Amino acid sequence: MFQSRRSLLIWKIFGERLDGFSNDDFPSEAKPGDREHLTQKGQPVDLQKNRSKWDLDYVGSQMPPPEAVQAGKVKPLSDEDRRTIVRWIDLGCPIDLDFDPTKPAGESSSLRGYGWMMDDNRPILTVTDPKPGRNEKLSRILVGMHDYGSGLDMDSFRVTPDFTIDGIKPGENLASKFQPKSQGVWEFKFAVITELKRGKMIVSIADKAGNVHRMERTISIGRVDR
Repeated sequence: MFQSRRSLLIWKIFGERLDGFSNDDFPSEAKPGDREHLTQKGQPVDLQKNRSKWDLDYVGSQMPPPEAVQAGKVKPLSDEDRRTIVRWIDLGCPIDLDFDPTKPAGESSSLRGYGWMMDDNRPILTVTDPKPGRNEKLSRILVGMHDYGSGLDMDSFRVTPDFTIDGIKPGENLASKFQPKSQGVWEFKFAVITELKRGKMIVSIADKAGNVHRMERTISIGRVDR
């Protein structure tokens, strides 16, 4: 329904329907703008029974009119011009504006995060250590985090295991214990844990646009019995 090949605007600039149908394949307005009467193949059809099948017809001629182009009144659209409009529709008709509601009208802003430029992607989050499942021992938690759009909201960073680590009670947030190790990498080192039958750790981070990435990591610690 919302693809460019179903767009009346695209039909007009190419001079034909591009959705594989003809005007007679579906009921349509008896006259443009008449929302009370439908016709199909020139015959009236019931409005209520055919409401879900209703579509727009391609009527009139190509735009800009070929005769106006030939007369030099308007410039023709190039193939790239047409394809640009096609791509614009298939991308959701974006408007390249970044509106900042905190600024007075007309005042420029460097704020990114509104309109088409809105950050709607979750941050990248990985947990390298501990690995899922059995670990021989555990002496650190190593995570990687990055957000390309609005940036990480470090105040939202949470690491909550359901087992004791370095004397810290289960369920406590360990985020304050982490130190930057390299770009995009944070690490928390602690006394070695050599035995844990089963434990679960929840790690989460949000970006400044409010998108949250949350991971659950279930582990056990100890040597494999041989």
